Parts: sequence; structure tokens; C-alpha cells
Amino acid sequence: MKRFLVLLAGAFAVACSDSSGPSSTAPAQDIQFLSLPLPIDLTPDGSVALLEDFGSHLYFYHTATQELELKTRVGDNPGDFATAISGNGLVTASYGSPVQAGIWSENAEWTTLPSAYTQGCDDIAASWDVSADAHVVVGLVWNKCNAEAFRWDATGSGVMTPLQRLGASFPGSPNPPANRATVVSDDGSMMAGWAQTSLVDRWPAVWRPDGTGFLLPGTALDVPGEVLSISDDGKMVAGTWGFEAFYWTEGTGVVNIGQLTGADPSDNQYPNAIAASGKLIFGGSGSPFFSVPRAWVWTQADGMRPLQDLVTENGVEIPEGYLLTNVIAASNDGSVVLGVAWDPTGLQVSFILRLPVSAYGL
Repeated sequence: MKRFLVLLAGAFAVACSDSSGPSSTAPAQDIQFLSLPLPIDLTPDGSVALLEDFGSHLYFYHTATQELELKTRVGDNPGDFATAISGNGLVTASYGSPVQAGIWSENAEWTTLPSAYTQGCDDIAASWDVSADAHVVVGLVWNKCNAEAFRWDATGSGVMTPLQRLGASFPGSPNPPANRATVVSDDGSMMAGWAQTSLVDRWPAVWRPDGTGFLLPGTALDVPGEVLSISDDGKMVAGTWGFEAFYWTEGTGVVNIGQLTGADPSDNQYPNAIAASGKLIFGGSGSPFFSVPRAWVWTQADGMRPLQDLVTENGVEIPEGYLLTNVIAASNDGSVVLGVAWDPTGLQVSFILRLPVSAYGL
């Protein structure tokens, strides 16, 4: 489709005080704040951020040029929202009424992924993530009113393939356990999300390329959790479990990385992005309703650190009154980060941070 409009998003831009001129080869260091309240995702190389407003309009923000483009609109249903962007600009979303699993591209506009089932529930399906080449989409599909995880492959039959149903039903329930594939690796191989067990509605789950899967091992069986992020090669996942964050690899098993220092005991931790081959995990701590949320970054050497402190320590000025509250996505190398902030009036805005990975101690 044609572009609706082109804007320059410089009103809230603040560059690093020691940034070099155009001819410099030094890595970019700056932070931009945009009035759009809903950051959604980044392309794997960090060149384009996908953002949404409260009217379900979708924007591409070009991180190098600071150009903002209004691209399309998801829809009017309260359940319509974008979820991810591929390396070539394909967008996944829940869209339409009833809600369908949708994909959008510049050339094709909105396309519905055909459901694996003839009968859905109030909704039909939802797309949650996409591989870097846009060939694989994962999400949730309704089989009558039973939720299943699915994988859709553009090179396949064109119909969703349900993944192995994991977990267990609640005691006495005639319904099978609900599952959802929330993330897929950039190479399209591994998938992860959650599955219901007999005690909790969500438990971290991982699926292999052939559709078979497994639940991550845990000891506190009545504590809910789920996978929120996956590395580009699918070898590492991270998520929330109880009120703490964790990561998992085949070699390490589940590793609890705890809570941000100073967090309330009941503050949830949300590790939403894995970068630098698993050396960086970004996320957020707390709740806007019950505590002051804060964005954080984790490394093996230093654990969780408030992202705001690290940014300012590296010479990037954050305007007075702005608070970085969560990280939503990061480029594969970790040099570009997309997240949520509060402005001085308490309104939710988006931020795009460019910082060399050496600033994180790597």
C-alpha cells in the first residue's frame, strides 16, 4: 500500500552529548522518545521499530534516520493488536472481528492465516511472532473453545499446523490443557510459550521444529510461569516464573536470575528480549498499578541492572522527568533497544536506545 504520511520524530529526540559527526565510525549512542504509547517489536538488525497508537494505527520508525511512517491500521475490535515484525517488514497481529491470525505486508495488506479447524470460539486465532525471513508464524488457534499452539510455514500447505499439546487439564475439567506459542526463533526452528498444567494456567513450554515439545523442569508446581523471549538461534529462552526471571538452555537447564535490586517482593520480572547470543537479557520489573516499574538489563557478570542508570553512566542524556520502565525488544546484537517510558506528566511513551554493546560490559 502507499504510505499514509511521513513524519520526522525529532520533537523528543536527545542525542548523546559526545556523539560524533556524520563521518565518524564510532557506534551510535543516543535515545529518542516518541509520543506513541505502544512499542511492539524491532527488526532483527534494529533498523525498524514497530509501534502502535491507541487507535490501532501501526507505524514504522527508522532508527538511523528517525523517520516515522504511518503504515496501516489493525482494526476496530478491542482484541486487535500487532505482535511482531520480520526482517523484511512483515507484521503479525490479532486482527478482525472475530479476531483472526493475521499478517500484513506492504504489497499484500492484511491476510488471514487459514485456521486448522472448521470451528473456533468467539475468536478464531491469533498470530504472536514471526521468523526473521517471514516464513514461519506462531501463535494460538481455537479448536472450538480449546486453545492450541500453532506453527504456520509459508513454504508449506498454507494452513496452520497445531503443535503437540502439552500439560494437563485442571482436575475435573473435560477440556484439554490450553497452549500458546508466543515466540519463534529468527531462524524459524524453535518455538516457546506456555501450557496449562493441572495446577496453573501457564507453565513455560518449548517446541521443536517437528512440532513436538516439552515443559521446562520446575519444582514449585503451583507457581505460574511462561517463556517471553527466545534467542535468534533458538538455543536459549527466557521468561517469568512466579515473581522472578529465568533463562533456559539445554546445557544449563533452568537458571533463576531473580529480581531487580530494590524491587518489591511481589514485583514481576519480564525478560522480554535476548541479545548478543544470550549474553544480554533485557526486560522490566514491577507494575504501573502497584509499584514503580523499571527497565533492566542482565549480564552474567553483573546480574540485573537498572537500564536508566547504565544509559546515563555511558554519557547518554535522559531528559529530566523521563523514566525507562520496560524493554520490549532488542536487536540481535543488542545495540538497539525498544521500550516503554513515562514522560514528565506520567504519560506512557516509547523509547529507542542506541548504545554499543561494550557499554554493557561485553
